[in-house]
Amino acid sequence: MTEKFKKIDRQFILSDSSVNVYGFRLLTSGYQLDAYGKNPIGYYMHQRESGIALKWDNLRVEGDTIVGTPVINLSNARGEQTCAEVENGFLNAASVGHIVVLEYSTEPELMLPGQTGPTITKWYNKECSLVDIPGNSNSLSTLYDAQENQINLVDIGVAMPTLDLMPNVLGDIKQALQLNAEDDMPAVLTTIRDLRAKTELLAAEHTTLQQSNTRLQQQLEGLQQATARTEITLMLDRAIEDKKITIALRNRLAADYADNACALKELLAAMPAYRSVSEMLQQAQDNAQLLWTWDDYEHNDPTGNKLKELRANDPIRYKALFDAKFAA
Repeated sequence: MTEKFKKIDRQFILSDSSVNVYGFRLLTSGYQLDAYGKNPIGYYMHQRESGIALKWDNLRVEGDTIVGTPVINLSNARGEQTCAEVENGFLNAASVGHIVVLEYSTEPELMLPGQTGPTITKWYNKECSLVDIPGNSNSLSTLYDAQENQINLVDIGVAMPTLDLMPNVLGDIKQALQLNAEDDMPAVLTTIRDLRAKTELLAAEHTTLQQSNTRLQQQLEGLQQATARTEITLMLDRAIEDKKITIALRNRLAADYADNACALKELLAAMPAYRSVSEMLQQAQDNAQLLWTWDDYEHNDPTGNKLKELRANDPIRYKALFDAKFAA
């Protein structure tokens, strides 16, 4: 009778006390080996729907590590493949899953460098999968209490990233305008407009005193024309930078709209920017990623790198996805 299992002559590390990708850590000293040892099953890549892929033999704690030897279930649909991948060195890591938290601590003395969440001081897992990438994010992303309720990581102290404050580039402007530090952007803009209006008024009054009404009118018209030309030049230069027009078209538009800056502004606003095929493909990929759920991130990037990037660059969206996935 052909045996339906195969014990691999190789020892795996199931877990240790280091900080995981979510900022918390599982203390080896608090691991309840007997709880998992009663039914030490595992899956391939935490895919429970694909059936039990293995069980663990010779489970034990060595120093700060939990180790064991996998016994592959050859009756599983990919049992032979899993066995070959392990023996050939392509499947090199184990990852604990369905973690049950019995006790945890947020005491600073238990924190390690880089740790932002709690220290799980008493715990056990209900499965341990063979995975292609160590520190698998699927297993570490879900914790449970003793009653099988999912635990919200935020509730037990996993720190969410905060936005770095932008440099106060308006500080010098506020000081020059003699504004208070707490004044916001609308207040700054209002003050600038007021100053500009007063300056123009003083200039007009000064000109009126020095020149005749005719001369003043000529100066105002000249100023308007110069302003219009400057505005048109800036708009056309920006359109070239945005790849909306060519240099040849720029010269033509400058001539055609020399006296109608408003119409030129509307025309340029309606023009789409030129984009290469690679840019459009990248935009499509970026737009698709904006629709990803937490599960999509885990499926498309098992390393967890994209989730870490999202947490660093867009913590608001990261929290929304996180809450949708794990909030009780």
